Order: sequence, then C-alpha cells, then structure tokens
Amino acid sequence: MRLFFPLALAVALPATAQYGSFDAKAVAAAKANTTVVVLDDANTSYNPAITGAVKADWKFTGSTDFINTADLGTQPVDPTKNYLVRILRKDAEKHDAVFLALVAGWKQKKGEALVVENGAVTNIPATQELASILIDAQAVSSTGSGLLNIYVKHLQDYLKNVESGKITDKATADRLYAGRTRFIKDMTLHIAKPHLDKTVPDAAKAKETYTHTFAIEDEGTNVGLAAGGADGAAITDVVLTGEYKTRWCFKRVFNARTGELLYLRDDAALFDKKLGFLGEDLRMIEQSR
Repeated sequence: MRLFFPLALAVALPATAQYGSFDAKAVAAAKANTTVVVLDDANTSYNPAITGAVKADWKFTGSTDFINTADLGTQPVDPTKNYLVRILRKDAEKHDAVFLALVAGWKQKKGEALVVENGAVTNIPATQELASILIDAQAVSSTGSGLLNIYVKHLQDYLKNVESGKITDKATADRLYAGRTRFIKDMTLHIAKPHLDKTVPDAAKAKETYTHTFAIEDEGTNVGLAAGGADGAAITDVVLTGEYKTRWCFKRVFNARTGELLYLRDDAALFDKKLGFLGEDLRMIEQSR
C-alpha cells in the first residue's frame, strides 16, 4: 500500500474519513450542549456557507453559537459545549487532509493551546471527536459551498446511528452504509462530470455498467441539489488528497435530501490514475442488494 504514499495516512484516512466516536453515551451527553460553530477570522465564503447550512439543517442540539477561529486562542475550550470546526490531519511527510468535525469540549491542560493552520485546527485530541467527514476545503469555500448542507446532515445522521446503537464500531458503520447502496437505484444518480475517471468518459460508457437512471452534469448542478435538499436525488462527491505520486481518491454518494451516506470507496490515485468514479464503482452500485 505504500508506493510513495505516506503509509500512516494511507491507513488512517480510510478508517476515519467519515466516522467519529462509537460511544453512544458521549453522543447522548453532547446533545444537551450548545454547538459552537467556528468561522474563519476573515470574511471568507466559508462563513456564510456554514452559517446557512447550520441555521437550515442543524438539529442535533437545541442551541448554536458562532465564534471566529481567533477566539479559540483567546478563550479556553468549554467542556460544556460542542465545536463544529475544521480539523487538519497530517502525517510526518505533511500529507494533509481537512475534515469537518463535531468536537466535544474538554478541560484543557495548563499551557495547552489550539494550533490553527489555514482555518483548520491541527491538534484536536482524537478522543474528543464525535463525528467527522473528509472535505475538500478549497472546493467547499468556492464552488461547492452547498455541499456543506450535505456534510452537516451527514454528521447528524452518523451521530443518530451511534446514539441508537446501530453503529458501535467501524464494521457496523460500513455495514450500515453498504446496506443503503441499493437505494441509489431507486433514485436518479447525479454524477458530476469531473467526478468520473477518464476510463468512463461519457454516458454511453457508464450505461455499459449502470442500467438505472442517472445524469452526468456539471458540479454546479450537484451543489444546487445539495443546497436545496432535492428529493429523489443521489449525488456524487469526490475528494482527492496528496499530489501526483501520493494522491488518494475518496468517493462518496449522498442522499441530497437527507444527507445519508449511500456509498463510499477509496482508491490509490497515484500518477493520475483512478481519479474519480470507475466502472467498478458503477458495477458495485448496480449489483448492490
């Protein structure tokens, strides 16, 4: 699995790219807390996008508050609050990945300070993460802001299933998501053209494998479906990490209305290969039961 790819992150990212805590009691306790949404210090496009997504779709806690990233350095983390914040994970070779995460506050040790890099916190204790999902931070802050509505819904869906006992570890989470894949065939699968690997260049090639209803469109269409919570729509999402010799491709399909994760798979995308959905992905959706 190495082949120029930082092994630690290659193992860690697939295991954590859309998961979090498996502790039902911790999730239940967090529901009583205020959720603090951490915004950029500058007036970036991320701020109105995440603010709108939270105001429209955040139901996990009864109250929310908003602070800027700089506030994290001037006031201690509150153990009675949750924080919806971007976090940065990197390995020793600086292979970076950004996550949108709900973090449970904790009592910091004397002298403990949060470190922020490009709007993401780098030293959140893993034990405090309640739910997280890998995101393309640059895309979300530009053309893909509507995807934040999906991510916010997904985090809450994950938390709901942990609290109910349906998710107790990674294996049960994987089974839950795999069990949903068949539902894509009852929906319109909206595939953003840039999310297709070059081995699936057009609809004709996709139809060789996938026989149900689908549409190949620009990314803006998918973003609009996500922002509007469209019914009967399954939308693709692709996040790439690393560079030419270290790239990894994370593929997801979400229910545009509920934010439920319906399909996930990751592949090494070294040397610009497997940069998106493959015929194999479409075959797996086609054959899902």
